[in-house]
Amino acid sequence: MSDHRWPWFYRRHFAVSTISRFLLATGLIWGLLSGVGPLSAAHPDDPLIKAAIQKAVTYLKTKAPNQQNGYNALCVYALLKAKVPASDSSIQSTLAKIVGKVKSTGKYSASVHDVYEAGVDLMALEAADAEKYKSQIAAITKYLLDEQAANGSWDYPGNTNNGDTSITQYAMLGLWAARRAGVEVPLDSWNRAVQWFRKWQLKNGDINGAFAYHPAATVAGDLDRNPSHSMTAAASGSLMVARLFLHPNARGLGTQKAKQGGNPRIVGKKKFGGVLQSIDFDSAEEEKKKPAKAKPEPMGSRVAVGAIDGSVKLGYAWLNRFYTVSKVRGLQKWPLYYLYALERMCALAEIEKFGSHDWYAEGATRLAKSQKADGSWIGQAVAVGTESSGTPEATSFAVLFLTKSTAAILNKSLGVPDPLGAGLQAGGRGLSGDLSLVEEKNGQVKAKKVVLPIDKLLAELENPKTLSIGDTQKALVESVQIGDREKLIGQKERLKALAGHPSAEIRRTAFWALGRCEDLSVVPLLLKALDDDDLHSLSPGVMIEARNALCSLARKPRGIFVKGRPYHASPNGLLDDPEGASAAKKKAAISEWRRQVRANWKRWYFRFRPYTVRDDLDELIFSATRSGQRTGR
Repeated sequence: MSDHRWPWFYRRHFAVSTISRFLLATGLIWGLLSGVGPLSAAHPDDPLIKAAIQKAVTYLKTKAPNQQNGYNALCVYALLKAKVPASDSSIQSTLAKIVGKVKSTGKYSASVHDVYEAGVDLMALEAADAEKYKSQIAAITKYLLDEQAANGSWDYPGNTNNGDTSITQYAMLGLWAARRAGVEVPLDSWNRAVQWFRKWQLKNGDINGAFAYHPAATVAGDLDRNPSHSMTAAASGSLMVARLFLHPNARGLGTQKAKQGGNPRIVGKKKFGGVLQSIDFDSAEEEKKKPAKAKPEPMGSRVAVGAIDGSVKLGYAWLNRFYTVSKVRGLQKWPLYYLYALERMCALAEIEKFGSHDWYAEGATRLAKSQKADGSWIGQAVAVGTESSGTPEATSFAVLFLTKSTAAILNKSLGVPDPLGAGLQAGGRGLSGDLSLVEEKNGQVKAKKVVLPIDKLLAELENPKTLSIGDTQKALVESVQIGDREKLIGQKERLKALAGHPSAEIRRTAFWALGRCEDLSVVPLLLKALDDDDLHSLSPGVMIEARNALCSLARKPRGIFVKGRPYHASPNGLLDDPEGASAAKKKAAISEWRRQVRANWKRWYFRFRPYTVRDDLDELIFSATRSGQRTGR
């Protein structure tokens, strides 16, 4: 087998001992780990997932500076997606190496791995500082465009595979990063890549809808034409990337859900979510939506959006038939490489589940079980082995999956539970750590309806091993709705403590409950919560919950009025086109919305706060601020 047929990330790590192969083949290692229960967490900020990410970050920081030839850029990209600052020394040393590949002539020169290397170099530079590195990004983009074959694919230089699905994937990821940095990519480049993918998508029988590594190869052998989990996810995601530029006004595919009979249907999603429970007459604050502004249609011939969507749906159908998060089909068995491709495909195509399978929760469970003590992961076979340490590239893929890195780029939901809690799934996903709350029915482990006193529900949220935040959250809301508000009021101190919890979802729950405690002394805590969310994540859910809690506490369901009108209930109100707005515009809208909401509610609080917390200095500050004449500090 020639070396080029292995994904570049693993060429140096493909050897597996005879003992490891035997254990992996017989499933003994998985059996040893089977005592670890399934994670219910479905969000990167959930404690177990967050802890795994942080362990991996520590590992990657020590490894990234010593990597070369694109491995270092992959590590840096994962670190940046885990929110490590670009100023970190482990990142800066690699960025300097990438910049050094662009010569004074403006020409980029890859060290070893050609297109793969160029792709991840682009991704790292754009994620670090798109403006600062724009000239280097433009040079690498030119390199990639020059390397594209006439048939629309990319391959190793001099190879005769007539296109490599894996390499084409990373070329397109690099070009997507370039476009995010403001560097132009010709429409024809996207279009030809789509044509190549669609032409070589496998057809008929069990392979229908799948993709292979070298589907057009004439000399590499039939093994390269086998259906592959990794390549099906990679190609489907790549088609969706091209779709962003070929059809910028096309609506998203939406969440794949099955109707009766098993045919998928599409369901849209809202932006800037985060409301646990609508205020009693919340409908009064719904504002008329402005019509979305259409983006300019690109000029030139394009593959029809329906044709692209059809290919992606076929890919989804094949992955659904052969669903897995570990035992991948195909010649190249690199499940963590596959998981990152799966996350990308699902984020771009808005796929939440494959049938009854929550791909993210199950993938995160698998990764939690197989992470090594040093924070790393093994990349090959079933990603579980006897070795004491994994590899930087495998660990990078795991981090990119766990952080939902593509969903974050697209500003799509990272898995925040539904308005009244995420609910429970059959098979044990989402079950509470308290076994009295679960039952077996018709051979499946399911959750009982949680009916507990409020103090026990709060104990569930306080428990670091809580596995079902969403279900406990829903039960708390229902308890208050049916008349337990008095008992909630007696739990203020516990709720205040939960307001500082590491989990954003638990903080949301605490703020919701504090808003129903009928005590103005909690207002400062709610005002502070308006600074809760990280602007970089474009996730204002906790801020929205805090604002709604203030509305509930003050009995002002429409919020504070500004110039005779209620101020916007969410940052959406500041955007002409919430769905199509750029990340920069969304960030600016969140920042301005937060500033105004905080100012509005601070003015209200200074006017109506209890006399026990007033003093003359406060009155002077408040009066001066209102008149715009504040001169002191």
